[in-house]
Amino acid sequence: MVLIVEPCGRPTDRDGQAYPLTRGQLGIWLAQETGQLGTEWQLGLFVRIGGTVDRDALQRAISQAVQEAEACRAAFFEVDGQVFQRAIDYPDVELAFYDLSCSRDPVQEAHELASSIQRTAMPFTGPLFKFALFRTRPDEFHLFACCHHIVIDGTGLALAGHRIAAVYSAIVSGTPISPAFFGSLQDRVSSESEYEESNDYLDDQAYWTKNLPAENGSHYRSPQAAGEPDPYCSSAPVQLDAVVLRRVYELSRAWNVPRSSIITAARTRDCRLPSRQAAARSDCSKRRYEYLVGARPRTRCLRWRREHILCCAG
Repeated sequence: MVLIVEPCGRPTDRDGQAYPLTRGQLGIWLAQETGQLGTEWQLGLFVRIGGTVDRDALQRAISQAVQEAEACRAAFFEVDGQVFQRAIDYPDVELAFYDLSCSRDPVQEAHELASSIQRTAMPFTGPLFKFALFRTRPDEFHLFACCHHIVIDGTGLALAGHRIAAVYSAIVSGTPISPAFFGSLQDRVSSESEYEESNDYLDDQAYWTKNLPAENGSHYRSPQAAGEPDPYCSSAPVQLDAVVLRRVYELSRAWNVPRSSIITAARTRDCRLPSRQAAARSDCSKRRYEYLVGARPRTRCLRWRREHILCCAG
């Protein structure tokens, strides 16, 4: 068996344990290998930090969070026509630094650089994550994290961001670092296999099949049609109605689910997602949480009636 990795990485486990891809991962791998979507599979998290930043402490926090989140360190390789994954160790995660404080529009330039990073394809051999820090003023920074969807989704990326913040705060304050909560790569594969063999999977499949429009192939188009906005450009912030936000908060507390999942499910119900693929990304959030965090949340597939939440469109 030949394992191809980047020179900066090495296998985490001594016995060279490799795991099969989950159903969702295999779909992403096949889509990218056949030229569908490409770098659109790469997710970005852009965070403003008010005040000064200890760059060394931040890099240590990022390296520790990445080390803890083993599933995010997966690399992918092909043997005899089959694709496998295994965790790769990256002791020192790079944190690129850009001082834009003398720029005429430093925040805009930071967004443009982040977009450029997100457009640059990351090889399946790893690493499938990148981090960059932008200084826009002496007392203002922006942290950008870019990860491939084959190893993490939006919810998982947000959890990783929270973990980085928690570790960084502990380092600079000299307080003990809280225990890690991420699961292993084996946890990811096992939990996904259990789910696919369960009645929950059949129930979810039947629900989405019934409620989503038929495929029309529109998401297999060229990367960007003429006249369409650049998908990598940052959109303007959207202010949600206070009544909607209060209802989202109430439901998230009552059902013990993230507020982001409430909003995503509401959009699925009222705005009609463009493809099964997009819905599958939304539907997998509870399983992504499970194998990244290592704890099974007490949630079920959210099935909405209009009275559950006020429509966000208006």
